[in-house]
Order: sequence, then structure tokens, then C-alpha cells
Amino acid sequence: MSVVKFVCVVAMIWVHAHMALISDGRFILSTKTFFYRVTSDFMFIGLFLYILPVIAGVVLRMDLGGRVVNEKIGGDDFKRILWSAIWLVLAGFFMSTITWGFYVTFSWNVLQLIALSFLAIAFLLKEFSVRAVWWLGLGAILLAAPLRELWGSYDYIYPVGVFIGANDGFMLWPFFPWFGVVAFGFLTAHYYLKFKDSLKFRMSLLVVGTSFLLIALLRNEFSPYLDPDFVWGPSLFQPGLGLVLAALGLFCLLVVLANTLFNKSRFRRYGIINSYSKGILWIYVVQMFASQKLAPVIKSYWPMGQPTLAYFILPVGLLILSWLVGTLSIKLLQEKSIVIRLRKVK
Repeated sequence: MSVVKFVCVVAMIWVHAHMALISDGRFILSTKTFFYRVTSDFMFIGLFLYILPVIAGVVLRMDLGGRVVNEKIGGDDFKRILWSAIWLVLAGFFMSTITWGFYVTFSWNVLQLIALSFLAIAFLLKEFSVRAVWWLGLGAILLAAPLRELWGSYDYIYPVGVFIGANDGFMLWPFFPWFGVVAFGFLTAHYYLKFKDSLKFRMSLLVVGTSFLLIALLRNEFSPYLDPDFVWGPSLFQPGLGLVLAALGLFCLLVVLANTLFNKSRFRRYGIINSYSKGILWIYVVQMFASQKLAPVIKSYWPMGQPTLAYFILPVGLLILSWLVGTLSIKLLQEKSIVIRLRKVK
């Protein structure tokens, strides 16, 4: 899974840097430039960003490990997930505030979606079972479009926007359909642990992933559509069924490919792959802030109307910065946490 995380984090960093350079945060500065044409031709890369909530679901299940007994969890794990969800929500609001200002503090972003999804999964596991996660995840994906039709005129109400999204650029990553994506990651990790990454497991993922991608292609919904007049809008965050399936299908194929090629690989503790994999939360927060603050400075010296090597300053710089952030995350947070836990045991 480390390789899958690494690939998706690289895509996330590059896409956010790219969009910061060619837009003002709301609309594309010009649709006649070289970089906009490149964007249109390579929008399928956006699927890798859609995989990030899937990875969050994987992380949750792997963290629970063997504590899912009879497909349920106990009260202690529920409380632990609750505190994690609160922390993610606060981190999301903090990121929005330092990046765009107080007027967007309570915008609904991917961290808030993941937090709400974790709470939903924890409740279902405590009160019901893994099967309930499966059913709610499926319902979230299939009911997204009907619910938008039903409640769309009320999307200015905050809780409604949380569940179905809104057309104001404020309420992104709605629960429907994106909870289904988080749930898919959770269930994939659950069966990965159950079947020990067996050949049967990999073949099943291969069949599921290929099927999802074929459905997306048949529906002509394989690549996200970028609305030049509303960059971070409904065209990206309220996708059709095919686009959701395309992201899930790509995730399945990435897992199979990574587990086949890198099954016995051991990555360096502070190497770029491990750092990106372990530090994904803080990498996300830092690169969002940095891309939005540095892009205007770069554009003031090198306008992005024509091809220029200056374009690479921001994405490459953020890739290097993210490696540092991931390394510090391992050193200061994860390793320190392990030491504290060992002292408590003693």
C-alpha cells in the first residue's frame, strides 16, 4: 500500500500546484494558453486524487488490525476513532483558515469527509457489523444523484451541503457518494487481512477493478471534467456513477500491481516512498497552504501563458518540501508516539 499512497500523493501535489498556477482559485485565468490545453488532455490524472479517500478507509481498517472481532468493534475503539475524527475535522478547518482566510474556515473539504466517514464506519461496526458498512457504502454511491435531485434546492443549508454537496465552491466532498469510496477502501483492507493478500484476493481485485473501469468507459465517464469557470466545483466533487467507479477500479489495479511488483520490497525509513506514505495528512495540509501562497509570487515573475521552465518551480519544490514534511512527521509524531507508548508499558 505504500507504493499506492506514494503515487497518489505525487499526483495530489502536482495537480494542486498546477491548478494554483493556471487559476485564481475559482476559475481558469485563460482557456487559450498552453497549460490549459495540457490540463484538458490529462484530466484523467485527477482519478488519483479521488483515490485519497479510499486510502483513508484502508488506513482505518489496517489500524484496527485484529480488534475487529466477529466483524464488530468495542467501545474503546469507537472512542479512539471518535477522537481521531474530531482531530481530522479541526485539522481541516485549520487548513482552510490559514490557506484561504477566516471566511472559509468552515468549508467542507476532504478531511471533514474522512472524519464523518470514520464516525459512520465506527458506529456501524459497533452497533451492527462489517456488512452494514458494505450496504451504506453502496447506498452512498447509488443514491447520490437521486438525493441531489430531491434536495438540491436546499443545498444552501449547511447539513444538506455536507451530505449532497453544493454549487458554491464552499461545500466540497459530500458524504454522498464519497462515503462509498472511503467504505470501499475499508472493505478492501478488511478482506486483504482476511485472505492474507492471496492469489485469490489479487485476482478478485483485478476482476473488480477491470469491470469498474469498463463500466466507466462505456458510460464515457472515465476522466473528470474541469469547468474553466468553476474550477473546484460540482463537475469535480459531484461526479457521475462512472467516474466514481473509475477511481475505484484504478485503485484496485494499483493495489494488484504494487503488491505484485513490490511485495517483498523494504523501503528506507526516511526515503521518499515511506515519507509520503506515513506523512500523508501533514503533507496534504502543508502543500495546500504552500501552493496557494507561492503560486501568485511565481506568476508575478513568470506568467503562465506560454511554456516556461519556471512552471516546474512550484510542483518540484512542493515534492521536495513534502518529503521533508513526511520525514518530520515520522520523526516527531510517529516515532515519538511509539517511545511514549513503550514508556507507559514499562
